[in-house]
Amino acid sequence: MKALVTGANSLVGASIVRALLSGGHQVRAFVRPTSDTRSLDGLAVEKVPGDILDVDSLVAAAKGCQTMYHAAAIFSYSGHTPQELLAVATQGTRNAVDAAKNAKVRRVVLTSSSLVVGSTLEPAVLDEKNPAPEPDPGAYALSKMKQEETGLRRAQELGVDLVAVCPTLCIGPHDYRLSESNAIVLNYLKDPFRATWPGGCNIVSAEDVARGHVLAARHGKSGQRYILGSQNLEWSAVHRIISELCGIQGPLVTASHTACFLVAVAQEITCRFTRRRPLVTREQSRMTGRYYWYSHDRAASFGYNPMPARRALAKAISWLTASHHMPASLRNTLTLSEEVYRERE
Repeated sequence: MKALVTGANSLVGASIVRALLSGGHQVRAFVRPTSDTRSLDGLAVEKVPGDILDVDSLVAAAKGCQTMYHAAAIFSYSGHTPQELLAVATQGTRNAVDAAKNAKVRRVVLTSSSLVVGSTLEPAVLDEKNPAPEPDPGAYALSKMKQEETGLRRAQELGVDLVAVCPTLCIGPHDYRLSESNAIVLNYLKDPFRATWPGGCNIVSAEDVARGHVLAARHGKSGQRYILGSQNLEWSAVHRIISELCGIQGPLVTASHTACFLVAVAQEITCRFTRRRPLVTREQSRMTGRYYWYSHDRAASFGYNPMPARRALAKAISWLTASHHMPASLRNTLTLSEEVYRERE
């Protein structure tokens, strides 16, 4: 069976490619001509250049494929306007569904986000049946909401078989562009104060998210969404695990919502001049104190069984510490645990 993966060089996309190859599938990797494709190096894939905003290039790439995994999107809290995020999310997804219809693709698996389910101010576990919509979604969260809405509606209009999968905070290797999720791990290690903050998240391995995509392609119900997550943790627990895996002390301080916001403002102002990526943005600071906790029981019904968050973090740290993202000066201060070295082996 041949599958098309859009955004195949991204953290999630490259992981989907690997999951498909390990299952014996033929894979066509759809990437922009200017994309960094190091995450696909050494893999037996057919690279097809194109752009999800160019429907003709998508149709050509989809010809002869039985399944399309639409993982292409902008995952960023800085460097892009809200209009850019929305255009890529909605028009790109509309084009993907149109191309699937034109090329007679049997099923589309849309990479959505757990953000479409929402969050809470108090610890509570959300699922697909009991969402808690964001009261004031930021540009990225709004783009994912509109993306899923567009994909499901367009698929229904055209009679295209589409399922949506919603990864939680996804971390792992082969992330050469450094996604926002892996950046959270790296930024904590770079922070001299080793600060944590109120609230919580759900951590999942990119490897498990990729397997979840493949399972949804086989067993998911058309028009349904499936959360792909693992463990729900307080941010203080996440940062404590990172510290333990890296042999450092921490977390040392707990930042308030106000402190996070002020740091974000300072970062955004500074980065206008340095043209570097801010460590945190105002959009991210607004998430402080909220709980992004989810249940993956619906996906578990068809065999989704993710690894614990601690192992997912060990896998991510193993790759990050050996990557170009981590300065040698920082790497030399860490004493990596056996768990991290085991994942590297």
